[in-house]
Amino acid sequence: MPAMIRSLLIVPVLVALGACSQEEQRPNVILISIDSLRADHVGCYGYERPTTPNLDRFAAEGVRFNEHISSSSWTLPAHASLFTSVPDSVHGCVESDGVALSPQFTTLAERFKSGGYSTAGFYAGPYLHGAFGLGQGFDEYRYVAEDAAEFGAAEVKRWGLDPRAHARTHKGVTNPQVHEAASAWLAKQDGPFFLFLHFWDVHYDFTPPAPWDTRFNPGYSGPVTGENFFFDRSIRPDMPAADRQQLLALYDGEVGWTDSFLGHLRGRLEELGLDDNTVLAITSDHGTEFFDHGGKGHRTTLYEELIRVPFVLWHPASLEAAVVETQTRGIDVGPTLLELADLAPPADSSASSLLDLARGGALEFDNIAVSELYSVGNRLRSVRAGKTKILLDENQPEAPLRWYDLSFDPSEQRARHDFDAGAGQAAHQAFLKAQAQLMEAVAARPGAPASASLPPSVLEALRANGYLGSGDGD
Repeated sequence: MPAMIRSLLIVPVLVALGACSQEEQRPNVILISIDSLRADHVGCYGYERPTTPNLDRFAAEGVRFNEHISSSSWTLPAHASLFTSVPDSVHGCVESDGVALSPQFTTLAERFKSGGYSTAGFYAGPYLHGAFGLGQGFDEYRYVAEDAAEFGAAEVKRWGLDPRAHARTHKGVTNPQVHEAASAWLAKQDGPFFLFLHFWDVHYDFTPPAPWDTRFNPGYSGPVTGENFFFDRSIRPDMPAADRQQLLALYDGEVGWTDSFLGHLRGRLEELGLDDNTVLAITSDHGTEFFDHGGKGHRTTLYEELIRVPFVLWHPASLEAAVVETQTRGIDVGPTLLELADLAPPADSSASSLLDLARGGALEFDNIAVSELYSVGNRLRSVRAGKTKILLDENQPEAPLRWYDLSFDPSEQRARHDFDAGAGQAAHQAFLKAQAQLMEAVAARPGAPASASLPPSVLEALRANGYLGSGDGD
């Protein structure tokens, strides 16, 4: 055979081998959302209790973003922003009454799928349901709380659960279902994948299984059980200090219980040989208030205990351990993961990748963080620019604006109204800039919110949890 012909035959083979090699090198991506996890109850964010040893280990090996701000203080809009990389006002999923993400938005899962990735999502909270439009782009998207009937006595025993609490309510325990669904799906993958996992057990009620129910306050013998957190009138700002400490201990128990599944996931990735080529992004949609500003739960305010959340990015193959103190935003998570996968970022978004920042580079984009709460009677917007934060309350027309200097007042107890000079003036300018950008983005959005037709199982879950016809939300 002439040498020229041999070389022509070899070239396609080499191209094919190169393509295979490139395909094998593309990182898998797992995005984990731990519902209701406030940053200041996480060990690597400075909490004194050892609630999160597994998350802390990922943070020690990866990049921890210390000032990470969610787009809202409740589940539906925060996840819609996480998936679309736009603020709440732009995607429009700000209420829970029949509103869904428009199919004209391109989600993170759709971008991964169009890039050749297998996609799946396993979630436990009803406001993640596909009926709200969040399932766009997933090959498989499953509400694992509906798996309860298939999660039998053997599984309940294996995970040490109380069978009486194993139900689709706030008392329910769903971390094992999320993990087992993910574990089974991972075993089937033979190419690059994008996996979204939503753990809901940190969300109230606070009824962690043993030994987490007594881990952080073993000597308590009072009346607080962690049940009916939102509706129990005895759980109030002036409750006895010992009972309040028990409430926090039960919340921390839920955090520790959920963190243990990060360890299980690491073990599963190692078992399947996936750990060396998998990106993990671990974050939360919002925090939980324990009377920091007189209230409890979430979907009530936009103070730091509700919108400052953890964000840890782990991929030892391409990222060295680091701590980022620069403010970052939930809408920036998607572009960051897409860049790690060498996929194009969304062109119709003000969000940007954090990869340069994670690698020690300088911030090269406007990182003003906008958080919004236009739900259950609230009309709130927060604009956070570093350590200054301005709050708009449209229900207070006489004095709708106030600001906080987080450097000196991190718990936001001293509202200020001086906007004429210094930090107050800078905060006001950032607010006006954010308002103008939001107006432009809303005018240019690809579609208004769609209508959500919720299946009976989701309606049942929302009613059981008090979300329909109540003043609270998930």
